[in-house]
Amino acid sequence: MKKKLLFFGLKLGISLIIAFLLQSIIFNKLSVTYSFDLLLSSYIVNFFLAFIIVGTILLYVNKLKSYIGFLFMLGSFIKFGVFFIFFYPIFKENGIISSFEFSLFFIPYMICLLYETFSLTSILNKM
Repeated sequence: MKKKLLFFGLKLGISLIIAFLLQSIIFNKLSVTYSFDLLLSSYIVNFFLAFIIVGTILLYVNKLKSYIGFLFMLGSFIKFGVFFIFFYPIFKENGIISSFEFSLFFIPYMICLLYETFSLTSILNKM
C-alpha cells in the first residue's frame, strides 16, 4: 500500500505543479491581479488533503470495505470545510467572488478529486 500511496502522491504532485505553472502563466498573460501566496497555498492544501484522504482510505481499505464510499465523501466534506473556513472569507473580502478567484481553489480541487477518484476506483476494482 505504501507504494500505491507514494505513486499516487508523485503523479498528483507532478500534475499539480504543471497545473500551477499553467494557471500562473495564464493569469500573468491576462494581467489578472491575484495573490500568488493564495494560489500556492490552495495547491498545497489540496495536495495534502488528497494525499491524506487516499492514504486513510488505503489504510482502512481491507477493514472497512463497505464504508470506503463514506470515507471518500467525508474527505470531500473536509475539503469543502477547509475552503469555507480558510479560503472563502479571503475571496469574499471585496464582496464578490470573481471567476479568477473561484479558479484559485477549484482548479486544484478538481484535479485532486479526479486523481482520488480514478486511483481509488482502480484500487477497489483490483480487490
